Amino acid sequence: MPLDIYRHYFDIDPDYFPAVNEAVINNNPDMWKKYFPHATFIKLVKDTVSVLRKEQKRSIWVEGAYGTGKSHAVLTLKKLLDATEDETRDYFQKFQMDNDLFNKLQGAKNSGQILTVHRYGSSSIRGDHNLVFAIQESIEKALKEKGIDNKGNSALKGAISKWLSDTANKSYFNSLVTGEYASLFGGDNADNIVEKLNSLSGDALIALMDKIFKVADERQIKVLSLDTTGLANWIKEIIKANNLKAIVFIWDEFTEFFNNNTRSLTGFQEIAEISETDPFYMIIVTHKSAGLFDDADKDKSKILDRFVKPTCIIELPENMAFQLMGAAMEKNSDEAVLEDWEMTVEDLYDRTHDSRKIVKSSANISDKELKDILPIHPYTALLLKHISSAFDSNQRSMFDFIKNDRGDEIKGFQWFIDNYGPDDDNPLLTIDMLWEFFYDKGKEYLSHDIRSILDCYSRAATKQLDNNEKRVLKTVLLLQAISQKVGDSVELFIPNEKNINNAFEGSDMDGGAAGRCTEKLVRDEVLYKKPLGGGKFQYSALVNVGDMAAIDKFKEEVKRKTTSSLINEGQLPEAVSLGGALKLRYEMRYVSSSDFDSTIKLLRNQESSFANKIVAVVCFAKDDSESVVVGKKIRDALQDGTYNMTFIDASTTPLGKDGYEQYCDNMAQSMYYQGKDNNQARQFETNAKDALKKWKNRIASGEFIVYTADQKDGKRATTLEMLYSELFDIDKK
Repeated sequence: MPLDIYRHYFDIDPDYFPAVNEAVINNNPDMWKKYFPHATFIKLVKDTVSVLRKEQKRSIWVEGAYGTGKSHAVLTLKKLLDATEDETRDYFQKFQMDNDLFNKLQGAKNSGQILTVHRYGSSSIRGDHNLVFAIQESIEKALKEKGIDNKGNSALKGAISKWLSDTANKSYFNSLVTGEYASLFGGDNADNIVEKLNSLSGDALIALMDKIFKVADERQIKVLSLDTTGLANWIKEIIKANNLKAIVFIWDEFTEFFNNNTRSLTGFQEIAEISETDPFYMIIVTHKSAGLFDDADKDKSKILDRFVKPTCIIELPENMAFQLMGAAMEKNSDEAVLEDWEMTVEDLYDRTHDSRKIVKSSANISDKELKDILPIHPYTALLLKHISSAFDSNQRSMFDFIKNDRGDEIKGFQWFIDNYGPDDDNPLLTIDMLWEFFYDKGKEYLSHDIRSILDCYSRAATKQLDNNEKRVLKTVLLLQAISQKVGDSVELFIPNEKNINNAFEGSDMDGGAAGRCTEKLVRDEVLYKKPLGGGKFQYSALVNVGDMAAIDKFKEEVKRKTTSSLINEGQLPEAVSLGGALKLRYEMRYVSSSDFDSTIKLLRNQESSFANKIVAVVCFAKDDSESVVVGKKIRDALQDGTYNMTFIDASTTPLGKDGYEQYCDNMAQSMYYQGKDNNQARQFETNAKDALKKWKNRIASGEFIVYTADQKDGKRATTLEMLYSELFDIDKK
């Protein structure tokens, strides 16, 4: 290995990833004892103590951005609730936590047995049946692990197995699953299904149960089903029969439950209400709760009222982010190499005096923590933590940047240490080097507000910029984007002359060269100085008033497009297309709320031309408001009684506010650049269509509600497979 590159000093474990889940903690049983109890975690502990002491009869909502350690926090809380008194005291003393809080927590634990339950993931939970089964199954598992006798009635899975053990019941069920419902169960008979009930787990088990629920609902086999009221009674019975102090049910990654069940939250609300009368407390973990409900949604306040206010927002403190980055950047353990690295570190450290001092103060970190992240520049490390939280999902985290070893494909930290060394003109990983990983190779995952700023680079880059100008421009835009995201509250993120120079301190653009380069970009009208008041300013991407006025005008034009035009442009019908026998039996139409009435009237008048075919109308919506309108129009049409057709409501998966804004912004930019810069125009058009593509993909993996004259209240189909099965059943009838 060449001695002149950084790879010589590093030995990064590709499997290392400090995203903590239950398996990680179980495999490292003392890991929770090292979790630093920062202020937001202490609030979580205090909220938990308050509900256990019945000071608040509410459940708890934990939220936060990706990568903030929510999973680690709630699993540490679980361990604290399960820990012995000595273990709990040691944890509190190690981190000098409030002794009064310890006494309250331990007092609650000493007053009776607390059953802690942990569940991860909710993407497969669609409807009350799945929710009830998942909760019941998880409690059953926790009781078994704790060695507590289940003195309640048999849980649902057990009840089904027991019911099917009766010969007459099995024979009846077998006739259904091998007859009318054969296509639903893929040829499985009753014995196969019982075997799978006992062997499957997780999403696969929930998918099987979903099919059983369908049969139970349609055939009114009550023993194969359980509603939320029944679950609430079962939970109360479990608590009373086992003399439990409380059940604390931690459900991590619960965001997708709300995405999947926007129209059916009543059952969840009923379960959350249990805490008002009985000690069953849910701790749900989601990303930002503000984006989960439409502001006009009447269920929003009802649901939030079931949880302790304010919600518990977990944030990753900057000092912990530095510690985790340093831990991920594992060094070569060879003593000679380590000794050489220590000398190299000192040289690198001395290069960043001013920037180091500012970051050290801002992030409240030590010299050791700053040295541990070298050769990453201090400014870069701090920005790295913030830009990771700007992504819609965790495909681009600061840990992925460090550990991912896909070379030129993504140009992360491992690419850097394979191509740079301490003797290079620039031996530091500066902010501009984040660009390819987080923008070029990750832009599709960026939140819209961040991406709209970074997109300015491709417009400016059409000018003849040299390499240093490109580096400075990338740095300005990254700082501008993150500064805007944090509300300009972090002084060192504001892209002014001082911060630009500090961001390149110790590099080949030290000594004010970066600031001078930025000034040239202003003279060349790539950037401009945006006044901040008090004689201060920041550099900003240049979009002059004339451009903004023209773009806004185009944006208004785009917003006049109907939802039907978005349906066609996004090729949404492909998400709910039929094949094979179904295609031959159904005449499909695709509508929005605006053309719903005219379309179904036309179809009714043309009914005679659709011989031997069933007319099916698939309905889409741009936003939650349109979704409500669609639902009302379907019910009105069925009430009318003259529309002999099937309605498939896909409006439960709308485009959404953020997706719509992304589409409108990018389409307006595309229209503005048409004829001025056709490459730019095409890029913005692609960006706009990406928003519609995401919508189409969410519809294909989302849920549907099927309405017919016989099913005026609608029947939920939680997957495309279930939708096709429902359409086959309608065809048979």
